[in-house]
Amino acid sequence: MINMKSKALIFVILAVMLSSTLVLAGCSGKSNSGTSSGQTIKIGWVAPLTGACANDGQQMLNGAKLAVKEINASGGISGKQIELSPQDDKSDPKEAANIATKFTADSSITAVLGNYNSSCVLSEAPIFEQAKLPVIHVGTSPVISQQNFQYLFRISVTDAFQSGIVTQWLFDEGHKNVGIIYENDDYGRGIKDAVTSDMASLGGKVAGGWSYELGQTKDYTSLLTSAKNAGSDSLFIAGLYTEGALIAKQMPTVGLDVPVYGTDGLYEKSLITLGGSAVEGFHVSGLFTPNDTRPNIKSFIDAYKTAYNDTPGTYAALDYDAMKLLAKTIAAVGTDHDKLQAALSSMTTPYEGVTGSITFDQHHDAKRPSMEKLTVKDGQWVLYQK
Repeated sequence: MINMKSKALIFVILAVMLSSTLVLAGCSGKSNSGTSSGQTIKIGWVAPLTGACANDGQQMLNGAKLAVKEINASGGISGKQIELSPQDDKSDPKEAANIATKFTADSSITAVLGNYNSSCVLSEAPIFEQAKLPVIHVGTSPVISQQNFQYLFRISVTDAFQSGIVTQWLFDEGHKNVGIIYENDDYGRGIKDAVTSDMASLGGKVAGGWSYELGQTKDYTSLLTSAKNAGSDSLFIAGLYTEGALIAKQMPTVGLDVPVYGTDGLYEKSLITLGGSAVEGFHVSGLFTPNDTRPNIKSFIDAYKTAYNDTPGTYAALDYDAMKLLAKTIAAVGTDHDKLQAALSSMTTPYEGVTGSITFDQHHDAKRPSMEKLTVKDGQWVLYQK
């Protein structure tokens, strides 16, 4: 029979054992490891799936999912499968910040693929930076570079880089007095400022700049009339394909017949679908062409068409590359956030993706040699030939 002292001793031993088990359980994972439980590696994903930019966001998600499917089918990363956790930021900076808070509170998240809208990148960045959670994004505003965030990496090119190429292009074509119609946010204003600076350095002029609200403005006739009255000999649309198509359709109503230029925000099949013959002759920059016959690019295009019965656009290709690059880095250094950040920061051998060669500069912007010049001809995107 067990006496009271024996019972007390047994209780103390059991309590110590339980306490030790809890302590060990609490110390079993690293807070900065980002390793999901079981046999998965969890990657956050955030971009717009509803609202004015939903088409681009869906393309991004499709590209990321295709990459995940291919990686998992080939054995995953060190035997672990990738689990993608998608979130819809609705192109709303407040919603983006809420999602960033959610991701940083989840210790199983290894890294994040994010955002499409530069304003959303800027709202999330301080949250990710404080948590030291690595992010590969496709925002294009030069303002992002100026912040020197250490855990953010831009796989797309900056608007300043793109606008420099396109502004030189339109200037070389003989256009010296460009009118700028721009999206009234970080993205559009960034392009407008870059084009203005580039034109000044080339010896040209900007006839004026006129802004609109993304997803809200439908009538562009007053802006186009102002551009015409200011003597614009060309038009630079610092915005996206939906608004670009509307602008193109309304140009004839005010008698504005000038060449239209823009960056890869216009470069989508949907511009042609929405704009029809009105967008014939549009001039844009791009990293990726859907009729490229190089083996790795053709393989991606064919796989995308099989998976989604659609042709991939730039942002599908960018998120495909982002996921493949991230997976390669995780395979090399593991899931620790700091090690991932260091590995991405110090890349010396370029990653060869479907959007070209990728390394990162001191601002963590993708270094790319150049971009393609593209135009709409006979209702198709083709490489520009003078």
